[in-house]
Amino acid sequence: MGVGWAVFRNYSGHAKEILGDVTDYPRFFLMPPSAMVEATDDGGNVVTLLEPDEHIDHEVEMVFRLGDDLTPIQMCVGIDTTNRTRQTMAKIEGWPWLEGKGFRGSGVLGTWTDWDDGEVEIGLSVNGETKQLASTDLMVHSVETLLSHLNRWYDLEAGDFVWTGTPKGVGPMKPGDVIKAWMKNSDGEAISILNAVCE
Repeated sequence: MGVGWAVFRNYSGHAKEILGDVTDYPRFFLMPPSAMVEATDDGGNVVTLLEPDEHIDHEVEMVFRLGDDLTPIQMCVGIDTTNRTRQTMAKIEGWPWLEGKGFRGSGVLGTWTDWDDGEVEIGLSVNGETKQLASTDLMVHSVETLLSHLNRWYDLEAGDFVWTGTPKGVGPMKPGDVIKAWMKNSDGEAISILNAVCE
């Protein structure tokens, strides 16, 4: 499994809700292979909270995987599980974000589908209540911009993942919560699903 290149604050609504600014160019953090967990064929997965007494948020995203020519070959819905307690402490102290954004099991992946460069809808519900819902046309930095910046600064490899940011509506999770996430194409067809329980 490749590494995850995760852009942050790529939806203005999310930037506002966390009192952050939209950046002038895409900025990334790394998610190690151990952070990412593949779903079963029917979308089953687990959200590993790791430290359930701390504040841990869901962040639904469109994720794409790079092929041999380093262009998108597949896509899925994913949940970037964020330990906000650890991330906030890291921001205050000037420490790396790894404990907050790249801990084991923090990158929860849904079912894969072939890459489609059209706009898609991503959404997430907690215990049956929709918390996040948005179209990828709201992204501040397009897929083309993300790849252009990554190729300028880093050496990408086939099999790497690119996490494209989360829309507004992030919120905390607790053990036992049922999390469902989905991605729909322009026809309203679900092309990627994720069904998970928080542990």
